[in-house]
Amino acid sequence: MVRTTKWQKAVMLVLIAVLMFSLAACGGNNNDGSKNTANSGQTSNNGGNSNASGDENAPAEEPAEDIELTFFTNNSDRTAGQGKMEQILIDKYMEENPNVTIKVETLSPDPQFQDKIKVYNASNKLPDIITAWGNESYLAPLVNNKALAEFDPSELGDHKFVEGSLDGFTIDGKLYGLPRNSDFFTLFYNKQIFADNGIEVPATQADLLKAFETLKANDIIPIAMDGRDAWVSGIWFDTMVQRVSGTWDTSKQAMDRSGSYDVQAVKDAATNMMKWIDAGAFGEGFLNTDYGTARNLFGQGKAAMYMMGQWEMGMATDENFPAEVRDNIGAMAFPAIDGGKGQTSDLTAWFGGGYAVSNNSEHKEAAMDFAKWMFMPENWAKGVWENGITFPAQTYEAFITGNETPVQNDLSDLFNKAGSYSGTVSQDKFTPDTQKSYYDAIQKLEGGALSPEEFAKEIDQFADQSAQTKSAK
Repeated sequence: MVRTTKWQKAVMLVLIAVLMFSLAACGGNNNDGSKNTANSGQTSNNGGNSNASGDENAPAEEPAEDIELTFFTNNSDRTAGQGKMEQILIDKYMEENPNVTIKVETLSPDPQFQDKIKVYNASNKLPDIITAWGNESYLAPLVNNKALAEFDPSELGDHKFVEGSLDGFTIDGKLYGLPRNSDFFTLFYNKQIFADNGIEVPATQADLLKAFETLKANDIIPIAMDGRDAWVSGIWFDTMVQRVSGTWDTSKQAMDRSGSYDVQAVKDAATNMMKWIDAGAFGEGFLNTDYGTARNLFGQGKAAMYMMGQWEMGMATDENFPAEVRDNIGAMAFPAIDGGKGQTSDLTAWFGGGYAVSNNSEHKEAAMDFAKWMFMPENWAKGVWENGITFPAQTYEAFITGNETPVQNDLSDLFNKAGSYSGTVSQDKFTPDTQKSYYDAIQKLEGGALSPEEFAKEIDQFADQSAQTKSAK
């Protein structure tokens, strides 16, 4: 028995030794010299690293770099409208890319946001992704400072941007941003207030002025308007010039200096603007009413109409407003001016806001990846249309559900049946300094400090100064 036990032990020792040798051999590299990374400190004779898993063909997997991006937007409300859509997409992207964190910074209204961008630009500390506008007055200072990254249009073929929508973000043949909206100007109205006061949708300015009297007699503000921010009045002015002259060329030619603002059509447009104001269209002290206040006046049923862009169609789904308002929002064209040549089907429409990426971002490639992902059609275009938020700057026909809100349908009719479109609005063609002077002149007109004739002369001077500044560069 003793001999047998010693023999068994000897065999067992030999087997253990063989097994250990085999295991060591399995842990080494194969003969083709492929490199494995699990045990990078151990190398074989052929220079490869060992792979503890034993999978000779397993690819190297390095943990993704942790990335933090800052998203600076003018959409401060993250519970409704475009701010809500931004946040939904940001959250979705972070879920799909757990190594990416996107911090949101907001500031509104737009003038304050744009002032903060100037500060960031001056200090070369632009956030990674920013709200941007496709116009020269906003983009030029950033582009001149080499602050914005360039997008490659050839990478956007699947994004289905509407023809011409990238033009505003293009300077000297280079693309510096992506547009989010197809914007146009309208008068939103409360259908129930109109019905209760026996008001039909006005086709002419005379009809509109009569409606003002009826509404004021019942203590209802006729039109809620952001009078504090002159860009709203700037779009209104463009619309009124077209309604008088019947063409968008009056403003275009004044800006390129093949024409002038000091012409009768401009004086007549300014005169008609003052007719609205003198008739009490916007209530008392409207020049001190800001964007949020004007929106809330309409949303709470205290104003019968709201002068703003189509991007506010999301009011119909904004639960901050009572259902009796949300369910009765319509949109109408600006009325024709009696004796004017413009038609109600002529639409003040342009491609407006969007996003740009900082050229100095520590994670520029990641920021651009997010921006391009954001505008894949199934993200922004689908989301804003199906949620009744805005008209995207991308084709959206594939996302029409048949369940659109009434105001979406009204706006679709205005847009699709338009006889002409304005293109870039005049205010966005001024240089930054002259744009401010232009805004000041508009508010002086509205406040009664300038006559229509004085106003026409002043803004023509600013258009000339703007053109001279551009030609000197």
